Amino acid sequence: MTGRSLALIVLASVVTLAAQSTPFGEDTWHHVVYESPSMRLLSVNVAPGTMTDMHEHQFDIVTVSMNEGTPTRVQAPGGKPAEQRAARPLGDAAATEYTGKAAAHRVENVGKRAYQLFAVENRKKGGWSTNPAVTGIGTKVVQESRAFRIYDVNLALNTSQSSHTHTSPTVAILISGKAMSDGPDAKAKEFAPAPVGLRQMDQPGQWIVIPPGDRHHLVRLGTTDARVVEVEIR
Repeated sequence: MTGRSLALIVLASVVTLAAQSTPFGEDTWHHVVYESPSMRLLSVNVAPGTMTDMHEHQFDIVTVSMNEGTPTRVQAPGGKPAEQRAARPLGDAAATEYTGKAAAHRVENVGKRAYQLFAVENRKKGGWSTNPAVTGIGTKVVQESRAFRIYDVNLALNTSQSSHTHTSPTVAILISGKAMSDGPDAKAKEFAPAPVGLRQMDQPGQWIVIPPGDRHHLVRLGTTDARVVEVEIR
């Protein structure tokens, strides 16, 4: 077999696998829980010993680990060796760029607990905000990309509340503890059915959308520390 023939076979295999991939959010493992023209929030749950279908990402995303994690293998089209990834700790958040460079893969859970994430997708194709980051008590920027800014908000004994105003829509996800998110609800209809305004978050995984320009407050409830990850969609 000539080198040209082999290259054509490989190319055909890649094209076939790409054609067989499912759009992100249209399979068994990725569930859309909120959607607007500019963003989507998805819940991801892959059971131990399970492999997802090949699926394609077309927009930049942030993923937030919702448990202590499990090792995974990630397989790209074309028969390339699977990439082994270590377990992610609870609350670990990371942005990945796909806009303008779509990519497909499938994920295999090779550990003993579920692979659970929230995925926040910025559906803008460009023109991302360049406004400065917010500041607040217990609030730390953990990653900044062209389409997102990720904050870790820790509400402990000496930092039991925090307040700031985002200039872009923001998803706040409770990682641990209990917290009250307080802010105006004037834009509740615009972001419906997402929770907006005054909301109590007392179970990890509860989330709220913070509209741009709304000053909101996070207050720890109870006697244990609370942790919230905020994903600003630029």
